[in-house]
Amino acid sequence: MKTNRLPLFVAASAVVMGLLSAGTARAQITGVNLANSSVVINFLDNNSFNGGFPGGTYSQVSNPWSGLLVTLSQTDSTTLDYANGDFFASGAGNSYSLFLNNITLSQPVGNTGYADLNYQFTIEYQIGAGGLISLPTSFPGLLVSGTVQTGSGTFASILGSINYYGVDAAGVGTLLDTVNYNWLYTTPGTFNNLSVTGIANNGTTPALGPNSTLQLIGNITFRVDPATLTVETVPEPGTLALAGLGAAGLVAFRRRRKA
Repeated sequence: MKTNRLPLFVAASAVVMGLLSAGTARAQITGVNLANSSVVINFLDNNSFNGGFPGGTYSQVSNPWSGLLVTLSQTDSTTLDYANGDFFASGAGNSYSLFLNNITLSQPVGNTGYADLNYQFTIEYQIGAGGLISLPTSFPGLLVSGTVQTGSGTFASILGSINYYGVDAAGVGTLLDTVNYNWLYTTPGTFNNLSVTGIANNGTTPALGPNSTLQLIGNITFRVDPATLTVETVPEPGTLALAGLGAAGLVAFRRRRKA
């Protein structure tokens, strides 16, 4: 029987966030600034054609945004292209993460042009009076499967970037790091569980001062021509380590209660 590990991961992460927040005065991501945070998921099907007729465009918008789950699911009636995608963000203590899950993008055989599923987002984390320590840059790692149809020029791709800004208490912003995604798959046939990761220019975000903010601004596009693409976020190594720490903390806590 398949076990869903996400609840355990979320629970362990929550424990870690609580431990970090309680255990050190420097664990200082205190929340999301709603007025400066937003997300748009776009299904851009107007460049896909069925019998010479294009599809439409569809959007799911959350503005202001708290980081909670946003979902788009749509089949275009003209092309029969289909797009589905979830997105949420979390941040507390010395940790923040982005999650792109349940992504499916498909363009049937016989359609021409290409179909896009596009994510545009800004998430701004408030930093408390203790400031924020220097951290490895956090960004989504992706697990990708799908099928590229036989034919000249067919492909599936993931392109985009995330920019990381520190904004001081006076409102002055500085670019801290940029992560780029540049994945292209052109081999006809089925592919399974390929790892796609972003490439960070620096790999680290420097320490930020008290009452500043950490702002992530991203634009990531999934494209098929014609192909089917499914994508899930996989925990980053640092996040997995935190989850392991959280699970260990849960075990220790239960043992103390039994003692």
